[in-house]
Amino acid sequence: MESGNRIEPGRLAAEIEAVLFVSDAPLSIGRLSSITGESSAKTIRETLGELEDFYRSHDRSFGIVEVAGGYQIATLPEYSGTVLRLFKTRRKARLSQAALETLAIVAYRQPIGRAEVEAIRGVNCDGVLATLTERELIVISGRGEGLGRPYLYSTTSRFLEYLGLKDIRDIPDMEELEKSLETIDLIPAPERLEEPVETTAQTKESDNENTEEDDGN
Repeated sequence: MESGNRIEPGRLAAEIEAVLFVSDAPLSIGRLSSITGESSAKTIRETLGELEDFYRSHDRSFGIVEVAGGYQIATLPEYSGTVLRLFKTRRKARLSQAALETLAIVAYRQPIGRAEVEAIRGVNCDGVLATLTERELIVISGRGEGLGRPYLYSTTSRFLEYLGLKDIRDIPDMEELEKSLETIDLIPAPERLEEPVETTAQTKESDNENTEEDDGN
């Protein structure tokens, strides 16, 4: 039975599973709260944990992972080879060396302006920054204090999704990051009309949106 803003646990688990199954991007606790109507962040987290325990105890080929400030259903690593065979004919795109270097700089120095990126790389970066923005790997996140108040760039939640990271604090060292970026396949994602692109800094605050911690009331 439903009571106030609390809903039956079994129903909540089914609703969370349903939206995670169809979502093409990780969903934050706040987003799951607004979709299901469950106001308690604690209850949602516990339900996510129960679902993951259920999948593991029944030897499912997938599980729930925390990535880019949200949660997503993903295939377990041991089945990656099988899944890759399904998509082996799909056209893929890789970042150029210039894009890899620029993206790594933005990831470590964000928020950072174009002039700073160019000072580090020693070449013009206008085209590369535009490409990374189109790929939704970086976004204009503010303006600097210098002459003309130049745009500042930061990585996005999609950047975290590609690397499978929870948040920006999980970014590995530069050498490992560059190796990881070299292997990602850039597959265009469907347009998202309901939500703007988030910076990785914004994802840290997303769990607090429309959500209250449960004190047992």
